[in-house]
Amino acid sequence: MKRLVLVGLFFIFILGYFLRVMYLPQNSLTFGYDQARDATIARQILAGDLKVQGPPASQPGLFHGALYFYVLAVGYLLGNGSPIIAAYWIALVNMLTVFIVFYLSYLMTKKYTPSVLAAFLFAISFEATQYATWLSNPTIAIFTVPLMYLGLWMWLKQKNTWGVVLAALGLGFSTQAEIFLMYHAVPLAIWLWVGRKNVTKKNLITFCLVFVASISTMIANEFLTGFKSISGLAGLAAGQEANLAYAKSVGDYLNLYLNQIGRIFAFNTYPGNIGYSGGLIVVLVLSGVVYSFKQKDKFTPELFLATWLFSHLTVVTVGGTSTPFLMVGIGPAVSLVLGITLYKWFTTGYKLPAVLVLIILTFGNINTILKENPRGSTLFSIQKDMLLSKQLAAIDYSYKKANGEKFTINTLTSPLWINIVWDYLYKWEGQNKYGYLPQWHGRDQIGQLGGLPATDKDTKNYFLILEPMGGIPLQYLDLTIGEENTKSRLLEEKSFGELRIQQRIRI
Repeated sequence: MKRLVLVGLFFIFILGYFLRVMYLPQNSLTFGYDQARDATIARQILAGDLKVQGPPASQPGLFHGALYFYVLAVGYLLGNGSPIIAAYWIALVNMLTVFIVFYLSYLMTKKYTPSVLAAFLFAISFEATQYATWLSNPTIAIFTVPLMYLGLWMWLKQKNTWGVVLAALGLGFSTQAEIFLMYHAVPLAIWLWVGRKNVTKKNLITFCLVFVASISTMIANEFLTGFKSISGLAGLAAGQEANLAYAKSVGDYLNLYLNQIGRIFAFNTYPGNIGYSGGLIVVLVLSGVVYSFKQKDKFTPELFLATWLFSHLTVVTVGGTSTPFLMVGIGPAVSLVLGITLYKWFTTGYKLPAVLVLIILTFGNINTILKENPRGSTLFSIQKDMLLSKQLAAIDYSYKKANGEKFTINTLTSPLWINIVWDYLYKWEGQNKYGYLPQWHGRDQIGQLGGLPATDKDTKNYFLILEPMGGIPLQYLDLTIGEENTKSRLLEEKSFGELRIQQRIRI
């Protein structure tokens, strides 16, 4: 039996990894500002410039940890700067979560079948495949958040001292991935209280030491920046709506939360219908909670998974529903709930419903993967056509039109007038493929990463790259084209989806 389970788990791993990377050979990879910035920093690390400050958080003064840069650097090392190879690497890290899901389910049920089911459901999860090739810092939390809950269960239920270390590492690394994921400390504290009979002073000391070590770069960054996070946290606590007339009410937060959690449930069950799939998980979880309260031992898988699933509730009032990736790492809990529940149905006389639901979930996820993933990370990207395939096509267009002569570019970007995406891609792809770099005649890039050479006075070939307008106020399109018209004359415009490039000649 064990050998058969291992073989099955291996094939589940292969299937899941294939679903995550199947469109990478076509360069179907979202590559925007964040990805270019992180790629540049990862290569700086490889060149010996070590970092302790991670990407900036949405709240001014707060920063995520630098851990993601180091994980990402491995991919860029393997691929010599290729975002595609980096995506293969991050997808592999994502897929390792299948073993955590399998093992945690086995510890909870002591049975292989629900564990294999949970692993399979995670492998085919549409949301998990979207995170797998999204080159952004929250993505590694798909692995680190489940790691914390695995460690917590091992610590309190199995009385395994390694669980203390895993729980601390999981929470620390999750905080590094996305600083707001510190909210998982709330379920952790709840279960430490419930299972306090199994918590020793030595356990707590070990947990604290490992946790501090796991966020050491973040602590170092605080010292180097003069504890700027204090002002960031103060601003977060005060809220962003200083005018009470525009402040949200309790009902608004509840509505936002239900919509967000419903989407997370749906994207891990049946993405084709958010209402039905989200409602299904809520019913399953609540029925499990009711069952657990009837038991003498409250430390049940049902209650444990419920605190994981609804952990995000603790940060709703500080803007925790504005971005979907703040719920990263909750998806694997959905797979665990489904795997355990379908097994219970199958073994208690409801074989046909269990099989039908499994078939529907499989079809729903794979169908959505085939529909959405060729367009990159559609769950997270604002600029929908910022795909590497289209960007490289635009770069090839500029070199071919220049016909070996020197040329200069300008760009309209999101964020405005920050050229890091095209700076990175021209240096990685353009220079390696064509042997030289374009020049730059847009707004100055002082204080930004990278930089292209300034435009020579005798350069005649001009190009204007217009990124997809998602996230760019429309008035800046006319402004940019107007400014460009004072320098060059339009010859031709080529579109690659919503990405456009204009061939121009100097006036």
